[in-house]
Amino acid sequence: MDNIKKLGQESVVKLLIKYSVPAVIAMLVNAIYNVVDRIFIGQFAGEEALAALTVAFPLMMIIFAFASLIGTGGSALLSISLGQNNLKKSNHVFANTISFGLIVTGITLIGVFLNLDGLLSLFGASAETLGYAKSYMSIIIGGFIFQMLSFILNSSVRTEGKPVLSMFAMMASAVTNIILDYIFIGIFDMGVSGAALATIIGQFSGLSILLSFYLRGKSQLRLNIKDLIPDVKLILEIVSIGFASFVSTMGTSIAMAFMNVSLSSYGGLGAVTAMGAINSLYTFFIMPIMGITQGMQPIIGYNHGAGLKTRVNQTLKYGIGVGMSFSILVFVLLQAFPTTFIGMFLDPSSETIDIAVNGLRIYIAMLPLLSINIMGVSYFQSTAKGKTSMVLGMLRQFVILVPMLLVLPSILGLSGVWLAVPLSDGLAILATLVLLVSDTRGRQGINLLDAA
Repeated sequence: MDNIKKLGQESVVKLLIKYSVPAVIAMLVNAIYNVVDRIFIGQFAGEEALAALTVAFPLMMIIFAFASLIGTGGSALLSISLGQNNLKKSNHVFANTISFGLIVTGITLIGVFLNLDGLLSLFGASAETLGYAKSYMSIIIGGFIFQMLSFILNSSVRTEGKPVLSMFAMMASAVTNIILDYIFIGIFDMGVSGAALATIIGQFSGLSILLSFYLRGKSQLRLNIKDLIPDVKLILEIVSIGFASFVSTMGTSIAMAFMNVSLSSYGGLGAVTAMGAINSLYTFFIMPIMGITQGMQPIIGYNHGAGLKTRVNQTLKYGIGVGMSFSILVFVLLQAFPTTFIGMFLDPSSETIDIAVNGLRIYIAMLPLLSINIMGVSYFQSTAKGKTSMVLGMLRQFVILVPMLLVLPSILGLSGVWLAVPLSDGLAILATLVLLVSDTRGRQGINLLDAA
């Protein structure tokens, strides 16, 4: 229990370093693996196979949204109950998070398997890519249980004060995936099926490390059979808190579909290709911010549960400060050397370079302040303010962005597509800032949306 109690005793800065650095490293390794995964597919399986992965990606995001819903909501409640020094409740939360995850996994497997062709067609699969996409997703769905349990247990071990263990599990998953990509795709020529197998085996390798921690009795938590029985009230709390992550991930998937349609309509294939390069860069550089956010969550949750409001506010302030400092550095580099970075993904002699450079400059306009929104959503989740986190999670990627993608391009053309992103980011950041100020300076941290 000592590691857990340190969450309420150690210096906030020291805790942020201890929890965020391993998370940042793990997120960067996973970002690298995603890039390498697509390189192997593109080089060894061909463009149609790579296009099939692009088609399958929104469906994968939707499936992942369910893991994020349960893992994030469960870990937030776990942090709070540990902060309250209530180990019995903590065990109950832990077990119910797992049982709920298994139930959702079963329902998702059945639903997606029965409608796989239709879902892939909905996301743009053509006659040329449907077979590849179906082969890939059939295997990925079969291994969804590994992804679900990995997300839940990764969040739990961080909450228990073991961020380095979580890092090693995520790194083991990524490294295994990269090695198996080379073997299955490069040597055995298994194409997209090989990529899918590498992914689920990689997830299982990481999960094995986490399971070993619990099976060897190293955890403070204990898995009791009676606690696995679904507690409807607790499950509703998990859903309420984790729904922001679910909506945000679903919104990203839907927004990507709208953006691709707009890019194709107003900029053609070059604009869609440019978006691929921009999104790869953006995703890679946003990962450290996500790592810092993951590091913040158990600290905020524990201290909120313990009633240590000052430490909660300090964690939020330092987290946003570090995130903004990193974002400003990245923003300056990308604005100063856009061609260099875009050239990592596109042929420097291609006409698409100019489209991508122009798009990148506009797309990242609000990057320096984006930590306010990302960490603000996590803050409200960690303090069990589910309604607020849900609203903020929906704003940036769905409520504001999709309507802007429908309106701005008709007025400004391709520039309107690029501009929709920073404008939606800016409005979401402003809304988050207002609610954070209200919450951290208000009446005992009561938020207006959750008090309604």
